[in-house]
Amino acid sequence: MLNFNKKIKELCTDMRFEELDAQTLDQIGTPEDNDKARLLVENHQVKHGYRLPDRLRGLVLDEQPFRVEVRIKDDQLTYVCACPQEEGEALCTHVLALLRAWNQEPGKFLNQMELKERLKKYSKRELVDIILDVADRVDAARGILKEEDQGLDDILESIDRVMEEVADEAASLAEAEVKLRRAQARADRLAQSGRLAEARSIYFYLLDNILSLEEKFKKEQLFSPDLKKELFEEYCQFIHEDRHLEKELVQQEIEQLESRTPLSLGEMDLSEVKRELALPG
Repeated sequence: MLNFNKKIKELCTDMRFEELDAQTLDQIGTPEDNDKARLLVENHQVKHGYRLPDRLRGLVLDEQPFRVEVRIKDDQLTYVCACPQEEGEALCTHVLALLRAWNQEPGKFLNQMELKERLKKYSKRELVDIILDVADRVDAARGILKEEDQGLDDILESIDRVMEEVADEAASLAEAEVKLRRAQARADRLAQSGRLAEARSIYFYLLDNILSLEEKFKKEQLFSPDLKKELFEEYCQFIHEDRHLEKELVQQEIEQLESRTPLSLGEMDLSEVKRELALPG
């Protein structure tokens, strides 16, 4: 069987997303997968495209939603998709669809960093008007705005349900990540209202449960690459900012995280936090 990872490496050396063309895509995917990818793009099944400095993100609808992320880093094209794909095989149709959507209409991909910087310049009133306008146009946004504020126990229970669905294979990883990020957003709202201890508890719970799942499935990465990194960085930030920190509780959380296998912990290093709190080890 042709090793497509080798073919991808040869074709994507020194390449940027702006230089990716249809001819290259034809060579790094099978004809059948490329045909399916074209149909997905033509039928407008590639949604929510984002452009970051070193990666593309999007949601591809193919019987079920698949969150896709593609990077070109150190002359390597790497990708994450929740669909089953064997090592050494061609790119899946969802990755090809995202790349083809970018190739055809790069202007439809939002530059996430530029968007964040632009939103920071708006006043609170202007942001409220933007949110209301989005709610008028998008049913899903209206549904999110209708959700009642949840307490800590409700949010932790919602995380438990997501983890059970993934463990029982009752939900795709893409669907699960959407729900986990929703819990993350609720934690952020608690932090913004000054409830840092509750926000930190949710971030810890998310992290610990993700690490537990990765141990169960013996995989270093189940969800998109940035999810665990974001959770870990914000968890450490909440510890740093909380002036009423319960050190004994945080010590228990850190010990629990450090009990996870090196494979699931990856690059997470808690030594700086432990030094800051004068914890042993």
